[in-house]
Amino acid sequence: MRMKGIYTTWTLQDLALCIIAVVFCSTQGSVMTSNQDVELGGNVTLRCLFQQPHIYQVTWRKKKNGNDENIATYKKDTGSTVLKYKDRINFIIGSPQDTAINLLNVSTEDNGCYECAFLLFPIGPVIGQPCLSVYDDLKTSIDYNVSDNHLHAKCLATGFPRPNISWFPSGGEKKEKDITNPNGTLSVISNILISKSNVEQGLTCHISHRGKMISLEVLGKEIDHTKISFPVVPVVLALILVILVIVVSVCCWRRQRKKHRGF
Repeated sequence: MRMKGIYTTWTLQDLALCIIAVVFCSTQGSVMTSNQDVELGGNVTLRCLFQQPHIYQVTWRKKKNGNDENIATYKKDTGSTVLKYKDRINFIIGSPQDTAINLLNVSTEDNGCYECAFLLFPIGPVIGQPCLSVYDDLKTSIDYNVSDNHLHAKCLATGFPRPNISWFPSGGEKKEKDITNPNGTLSVISNILISKSNVEQGLTCHISHRGKMISLEVLGKEIDHTKISFPVVPVVLALILVILVIVVSVCCWRRQRKKHRGF
């Protein structure tokens, strides 16, 4: 009888745990969220919708460097509280089931994924994860010169997230440097030194950013006729000097000729 009672107790406990697990699993993944894109400096709203009763608490977190940072929370008995970035976050509670955060003047540090954790009794937290993609429009430039039968080209791309640069043709010596700007955007500077004979059909800098490709070309005819390292200023000065010498010589010759005729 004692064994039967223990067995019955364990069976009831297991059944209760199974019921809780089934309920818990049925709620997992039912938090409705949507990912958002926003331009640097803009405003954006991240929303979580969870149509379940018995929500005691809602907490918003920012996933940062592998750690979760609490930024806002709502409790049924105390109301809502903004914990971080108070000057840039509006915490919106339509109901415990419908919650959102409004981010103002978005920076590159706001980029990433967030968590909205709904605390249910007696199940525990159910989590949604909306992600925010911050971007800045791409700015590009290219410059080049030819010296000693080699082409040196520099391709610059600034934006957020980080732009990627590649060259075609892909030979030559390449050096790349990243610069983080004060506003958090990234500048990528790619230099290439390549033999002029290898780029007779031209050289192209390919820049990929947010799924788009931009190509900046250095055409072959431009390589042949423009931006070639050449001592332009000394040559021009020499030509001017030659012209002055010729003019002075002609004037002197005419003056001497008039003198001879006068005699």
